[in-house]
Amino acid sequence: MKLLRSTFLAFCLTPSACAFTPQITSKSALLSSQQRSISTIQSSTRLFVGIHEQSPASITEEVILKETMFRQVLKEVDMARDYLDYLIEESGTSAAAAADDKEGSEEDGPTFADVLSEKAAAGGGDVELFGGGGDAPVETPRETQYQPVLRSGLGNTVLLSGTVDATLLNILNNNFFGQELVPNFEFSKIKALVEDVGAAKKKAISREARYGGLLDKLVIEAASSSANVLPSKEELEGASSWIIQIDGGEDATSMLPKIAELAKDAASSELNHVVVLIAGASSSSTVDGWDAVAEASSDGESFKCTLLAVGELSDSGKEGGFYHVGQLGSEDAAVAAATMDAVPKISRKKAYQLLAHALALDCTSNQALIAYDYTSAAITAVATPYAEGEFVARDDDGNELVDEYVNVKMESRMIQAMREELFTQLMEFDVLVGKGLTSYKEYLENPPNKENAFSASASNVSKTKRDEEDERIMAMLDEEMAKTEAIKKDLADKAKAVEVEGIAKEWAIKEYSLRMLGGDLDDSVTENEFLISIQGEALVEADKTFERIHSVEYIKEQERVEKAKMDTGNKLFWDGMPTLLRKKREKMVEKVKKQYMDLLSEADLESIILNE
Repeated sequence: MKLLRSTFLAFCLTPSACAFTPQITSKSALLSSQQRSISTIQSSTRLFVGIHEQSPASITEEVILKETMFRQVLKEVDMARDYLDYLIEESGTSAAAAADDKEGSEEDGPTFADVLSEKAAAGGGDVELFGGGGDAPVETPRETQYQPVLRSGLGNTVLLSGTVDATLLNILNNNFFGQELVPNFEFSKIKALVEDVGAAKKKAISREARYGGLLDKLVIEAASSSANVLPSKEELEGASSWIIQIDGGEDATSMLPKIAELAKDAASSELNHVVVLIAGASSSSTVDGWDAVAEASSDGESFKCTLLAVGELSDSGKEGGFYHVGQLGSEDAAVAAATMDAVPKISRKKAYQLLAHALALDCTSNQALIAYDYTSAAITAVATPYAEGEFVARDDDGNELVDEYVNVKMESRMIQAMREELFTQLMEFDVLVGKGLTSYKEYLENPPNKENAFSASASNVSKTKRDEEDERIMAMLDEEMAKTEAIKKDLADKAKAVEVEGIAKEWAIKEYSLRMLGGDLDDSVTENEFLISIQGEALVEADKTFERIHSVEYIKEQERVEKAKMDTGNKLFWDGMPTLLRKKREKMVEKVKKQYMDLLSEADLESIILNE
């Protein structure tokens, strides 16, 4: 199924994608193979999907190159999938090591498994229709599931400033049927400060809000100041998490220092986390004014801050498309330079999904991030392999050209592999930001040895414990299987002994009759005496008979005879019929003919014999 999904996705991404062809090592072999198939196999219809017939003239160099590039893209996606398997194993091992080390777990945020385990232990209320009014269902993650590290201390109240987007509210509510749940979102109050309360309620209240229990948590109030979206110190009281949206440019430059001041004052009470969304950001390197917020939280005891700078919010973006998210001003700028329009854009829904998940993940703490959708040129480049080896691009003089889209391709391979592996949006965001392209490049340059993939001693210890437990379980299974096989063999031997004894008795009785008729036995010898005297010989003959009637050749011969009987229909005699049956029917024919020769025809005689 994985191969089918990756094949389908790569087929859709490739412009003017041609049909799939078998794996051929050379172009000449491909041409000769196609010609042979056309000459030997001709179908009545042509299906222009999958493998279909092509005329020799249609197999051009361009078509062959496209097929080769297509296969290479699939290989690159498989490499990304191997990287994800490594991350899954690493995250599971790290979680096991953290469970053994209590001191280390206090410094880092809880893992995905930790939060779900706490919920399971605490128990939850009843979940009402469509999830409304109850606690989120608890599901213990599998060991094969990627486990992102989540933030702690989000509290029960989150404050929204500058936005009441429905997508953001539904994720924060974290209690709607069919929605990907965020384990550490346990907000009992979602407070939004807006300029127009009536318009905000109309925008926020929807069918999902009613059925998901959002109306029980959502509080929409008018902001004390209509000049800007910033709350007062009194309005920040009681909020442990704060999400604020502002516009880019001069507004961000002037408001970010004010946000830093408000957050630092409120951090002394209950505020632990601040996430700022800047919509319409045009730079991939810096955001003026963010330094003030980062400095206010730099002491490690105040709030944790996160900046998410996005392009122009668009309602026309295609859901599920490729996008970039990474560190602002880092080496990911190489991706940005190749993929950003003059005015970068991002789907409104994707932007608010990233905003909500930025509050949940520990990897986004004290980070400045940028996100935007890929341009059409970048999407086209994604469908081509890395420009290396036989796919290197050259100029007119034969010099190698730098692949400006190589980072874009790597990031897209990771996204495609994660979606094929059914990663949630939260997991996807954690991999792209927490690990990033740097980690993936290191993996490709030096794939870890599976025997010592993780160097931490605690990880090796926990891995050894799991291996020992696996070996113990496998030994128990092997022991049970051996017992079961022994019981089956004992029953089979007993059944064989009973059947052989019956065959031996039948053979001895028949042999007694034949020898008495032939005069080989004295008349004074009784049948029981003969059976006792010949018991050893009878068992030997019975064992031979048993092996013969259970042999493959005998079974096939019986099947052939039965099939021949079915094919003969109502024939009195047929070729290959048993000799004894033929003689029996010949005598019956003679007997019937003598009795009814003058009364019945040949057909009537045959019908009578068949019914006997």
